[in-house]
Amino acid sequence: MDSTKEVSIDLLKGLLVENTMIKVDPETINEETILFGEEGIGLDSLDALQMIVAVEKRYGIEIKDPTMARDALQSLGVLRDWIQTRLTSTSVS
Repeated sequence: MDSTKEVSIDLLKGLLVENTMIKVDPETINEETILFGEEGIGLDSLDALQMIVAVEKRYGIEIKDPTMARDALQSLGVLRDWIQTRLTSTSVS
């Protein structure tokens, strides 16, 4: 995997900070922090769209529908694993 395809929590946190209107200190966000809803950091549907665009642009992975986005954007750890799985499956093909 080349450096342009690196997937780390710090890199994903950077995408989160750059592309959303987070309402918490980024230092408090870790790989298990829930991103949406009252129990999470309060991201909304516009934030989700901005993260989808950022992930698609950075990693060249298409997030095709709302269910896929909801599955991928649960937390940064889930997103990291989701991206790595897709990068691995596309490099094997």
